[in-house]
Amino acid sequence: MLSGRSRAFVFRSTLTRNTRYFSVTRSTYIDVKSHNSLNDTLNCLRENADTDPDLKSGQTYHDIINHHASRVEKLPKEEVIEKEYDDLYMLSLTLLKLLENTPEVSQEYKKEILNNLIEKFSQYNYAVSTLALRKLLEDKRNLSLESINQLITHNPGRVDSSWSLYHKLKPEEPHDMIAISALKKLLYGDSVEIKENLHKVDIKKLIQILQIYETVGDKSLIDDKTYLCLMDNLIKLSCTAIVTSMYIPPAIIETLINEDDGTPLNNIDYLYLYEASINNGVSLSGNALLKTLMPISKLQLTPIVDSENLKLVKSELGVEIKDLAPLSEIVEEIREQILELGLDDTPEMMNNLIKSAGFYSNDLKAAIKYFQNYQTKVPDGTVAQNNLKSIISLVCTYDCIVKEDKKMINVAEVLVPQTPLPAANNLAALMLFHGWFNNSDKAIDIHNKAINLFLKPHEGNEYNRGVLTQSLVLVCLLDKDVELARLIKQRGSENNTLDESFEIRLSNLMKEYGDIIEESKSDDEFRKEMKRIFLRTIREWSP
Repeated sequence: MLSGRSRAFVFRSTLTRNTRYFSVTRSTYIDVKSHNSLNDTLNCLRENADTDPDLKSGQTYHDIINHHASRVEKLPKEEVIEKEYDDLYMLSLTLLKLLENTPEVSQEYKKEILNNLIEKFSQYNYAVSTLALRKLLEDKRNLSLESINQLITHNPGRVDSSWSLYHKLKPEEPHDMIAISALKKLLYGDSVEIKENLHKVDIKKLIQILQIYETVGDKSLIDDKTYLCLMDNLIKLSCTAIVTSMYIPPAIIETLINEDDGTPLNNIDYLYLYEASINNGVSLSGNALLKTLMPISKLQLTPIVDSENLKLVKSELGVEIKDLAPLSEIVEEIREQILELGLDDTPEMMNNLIKSAGFYSNDLKAAIKYFQNYQTKVPDGTVAQNNLKSIISLVCTYDCIVKEDKKMINVAEVLVPQTPLPAANNLAALMLFHGWFNNSDKAIDIHNKAINLFLKPHEGNEYNRGVLTQSLVLVCLLDKDVELARLIKQRGSENNTLDESFEIRLSNLMKEYGDIIEESKSDDEFRKEMKRIFLRTIREWSP
């Protein structure tokens, strides 16, 4: 299909051969190339419009439009809008009036001129488009594709929203350029919406955006900025699952996962971005794999449920979300890729692999295997080695409570780091173990012996005292001894052995306990909820 510029050239050539009746060597009445402003042209038209033969052929209309479009193109857009906004409108109005009174110009050629006005001047003064559009809207097929694109791109939204305008003007056959322009307008907002701070994408607008997105044949034409904006809104509206049935460029997925200052991701977002990458046949980079491991691992603890927004999108658009592989398989797949790429060579990743297997996959065998492999790779007596031992000890304690089986507790006790002092978080976990298995006296005994180790005002002792006190309070709450739990908290505050952060933490625990008591209809339900808190607490204490 010919562009507006090309069509204009064809018409000019035809008219030059068939309709021009004056000598090509004569001086033109309207020498637009000498005009340095719109005002120059307006003055000239007032003087020569009735006598210039080129206006009767239509040639001068195109020359005027193209000359000034070329001229203002070289100027900053803001300057054109500030200094020539009104003159652009006056020039367009003048040309349209002249065109109406020039029967010698064919209707088809008039359409070309009107489209040229829209294509060249819409970005500076949208009212120009409105003038020309009135003449062309008898049939939207009168509009060139570039005219439609410019009308949507620069629509301020005062009369029609860009969504309405798109549906009013879009060609019968889908056109990528026009669809992408409409997509951008809905994502970023019409100028009226922006001015009134109403441009935020809500679920209704997101559905419209996705409808347009589906009509784009060549998705590679969508620029990265637009893709990132689209993804940002999918994430914010809890609809990331949709990416599993979309094409998202690998670079966009990598950016979303790797950029710390980008859109904040929830655990579920990492899962769907990982799956989108796999569906596209592309593996994540090493760095992205490392960042996805723990968020996706944590999803194994709770069922994945569609958000209300996602349900609405699926209902409105008939979108089918691809079935995911079992989470345990996905997590194992990620861990295997990390090992194959040799990315498990840092203390942080060694720790994370043990936690991923032991806390979130309930795979004690894999956790112990990781520990046995890594303990020989870090120097004895270092913080890194203490952390490895602390984590596997916590995992063993955790596993006992999960499986209601005491057999690994001896291993957990042996692995508690002892230098420079026994690790308070591991001792606190052992207290939870004994409390869970109905031995509160043993839990209290561990607390009383351990708390004295951390009374000195050394760095970190506030935390150590805090976890020991938190554990004792939880054991009391499991026994439904609320008064003793409150007394322990109060004494900790009075004796300055409990810092403010743990006071807040204990207050929140008391409230959570109250809710559980109120909602539990049986002792089994109560213990189920308390078990959830015990396990969550042990995970939180992990280095």
